[in-house]
Amino acid sequence: MKNLKQLQSKAQAAIRQGNFALAIHVLNDLLQSEPTNTRYLMMRGEAHLRAEAYEEALADYAQVVQAEPVNVDALNNFAVALIRCNRQIEAEKIFEYVLELQPNNFDTHINLCNVYQSLRQPEKSLQAAFKAVELNPSSAVAFNNLGTALGDLGMTEESRQAFLTSTALAKDYIPALINLAQVEQKLENRAESMALYEQMLTMKELTKGQIEFVRYYLSYAYLYFGRLEEGWRNYEYGFGAMLPVESLRSLRRFTQPKWNGENISGKRLLVWGEQGLGDEIMFSTCLHQLEGLGMSVVLECEPRLVEIMRRAYPEFEVRAHFVNAERYSAVNDFDFHCPFGSLPGLFRNHIDDFKRFKPVIAAPQALITNFQNRLSNIENKLLVGICWRSGLLSASRNLNYTALLDWQELLSNPKIQFVNLQYGDCEAELQDMESKLGISILRWPDLDLKNDLDQVFALISCLDCVVSAPTAVCQMAGAIGKPTYLLTRREWTLLGESDTYPWFPSVTPLIAEKGVHLAENITRLNAMIQSHFNR
Repeated sequence: MKNLKQLQSKAQAAIRQGNFALAIHVLNDLLQSEPTNTRYLMMRGEAHLRAEAYEEALADYAQVVQAEPVNVDALNNFAVALIRCNRQIEAEKIFEYVLELQPNNFDTHINLCNVYQSLRQPEKSLQAAFKAVELNPSSAVAFNNLGTALGDLGMTEESRQAFLTSTALAKDYIPALINLAQVEQKLENRAESMALYEQMLTMKELTKGQIEFVRYYLSYAYLYFGRLEEGWRNYEYGFGAMLPVESLRSLRRFTQPKWNGENISGKRLLVWGEQGLGDEIMFSTCLHQLEGLGMSVVLECEPRLVEIMRRAYPEFEVRAHFVNAERYSAVNDFDFHCPFGSLPGLFRNHIDDFKRFKPVIAAPQALITNFQNRLSNIENKLLVGICWRSGLLSASRNLNYTALLDWQELLSNPKIQFVNLQYGDCEAELQDMESKLGISILRWPDLDLKNDLDQVFALISCLDCVVSAPTAVCQMAGAIGKPTYLLTRREWTLLGESDTYPWFPSVTPLIAEKGVHLAENITRLNAMIQSHFNR
C-alpha cells in the first residue's frame, strides 16, 4: 500500500512538472494491478490530455464515465477530450447533461461557450458566456470567452471591452492578450496590436505553440509598417500547430528539408503555391529570381495557373498541386522545398527589391485576338474592367468590399464602356444596375471568369484599365502590367507604402483610411481615369 501511494505521488508530481510521459508510465504500472481504479484513470486521462494524446485521454475518461455516470469532473474532461478529437456535437450533449446535474457549473458553461462557437451557434455561445460571467465575475477566462462570443456576432468594440476586462483581471492571461491583439488589428489599431504581440514575446509562460502563433500574427504588423526583414522572418511561423486552420499558410507536410536560400546547385527544388489564387500570383513575382541559381525547379501551383506558369517560366517544370491523403507530396521527385510565400524573405527584404518585378505572364495571342474582335464595335470609349467584391462573402469580408450600387457615379460616365470581371453569381446585380442607369455592362455567357484564367488574362489585356476591390482580379491585372485602380484599406500587402503597390507597379492603391468605407474613393475614379488617359 505504501508503494502504491508513493507511485501515485510520483505520478501527480510528474503531471505538475509537465513530465507527462513519466506520469503515464507510472500510471500504467498502477493500472496493471487495479485496471478499473477511476482515480488512476482520471490522472492518466489528464496526463494524456495535456500531452495532446487525445484519443488515449478519451478512452481513459470514457471508462470513468461508464463506471461513474454522474461524476461531473469526469464528464467535463470526457467532453473536453471529445472536443480535442473534433467531436463537438457529442461534447455539446455531454456538457448539456452536466448542466442538468449541476446548472451552475462554471467550467461547463465556459466549455459550452467554446463548443457553441465551433458549431457556429453564436447566440448560444453568448448566452453561455454571459452565464459564466454571472457565476464568476472576477474570472479572466469568462470575460475572454465573452469577448470571443461578442466578436462572432460582429460586436467588435464590445468584444474589445471584454478582452480589456479579462486582461485587467489577469494581466498575463495569454489567450485574452492574443484575442485583444487580434481585435485591435481588426479595428485598425495596428500599433496597439503590434505592441501587445511584442509584449507577449517577453513572457516566459508562452508555450512553443503560442510563440509560433504570436510571431506569425506579429509578422503582419511588421509588414504593415514596412519592417520587411522582421516581417518575413516572422511570417515563417505561419505553419504553427496552434494556428486556426483558416489562418494557416498551408496544411501541407514534407519529409524533405525547406530551402532557405543556401547553395543547392545540382539539386531539385520544389516551389509550391499556397493560400489563394491572388496570393499565388502576388508571390509568384519572385519566381524569376530562381533562374540561374544552378538547381532544377519544379513549380507546383493552382491548377488554373498551370498553363499560364508554363508559358511564363519555360525553364521550370510546372504542374498542379499534388498531395496524398496525409497531405504529403504524392510525387517525391525533389530534394528541397520552398513555399511561394517564403520567397520574399529570400529576395525582398527592402522596398527597393520590389523594383525587380518584370511582367512575365501573358495570354495566348489567339485568345487576345478573339477578345479584340468582340470589342471592336466599341468606339471612342475607354474599356474599363470592374470587380467590386470577392466571390466569398462573410460578415467580416464584406467590410473590405463594395456593392455594385456604390459604383453608380463611375458607371454613369458616358465616356466609359464597362466590362464585367466579377466572377460568381452576380447577374442580378448587373441587370439591376443596367436598369437603374440605362447602361450596358459587357459580359459573355461563354466566359468562365472563375476557372478559365487564360481567357480572363486575354480579356484584361484588351482593356484600357481595371478597377477592383482587393481580389485576385487586381493581382491578375497587375501581373500583366495593366493600369489598375485598387480600392483597399491600408493593408499589410502595401508594405508601408501609401501611393504605390509594391508587388505590381501598374497598380494604384486608393486607400480608405480608418473609419472610411472603401466606396468613398469611387468618387475619385472618373477624374483619375480620365487624367491617366489624357497624358
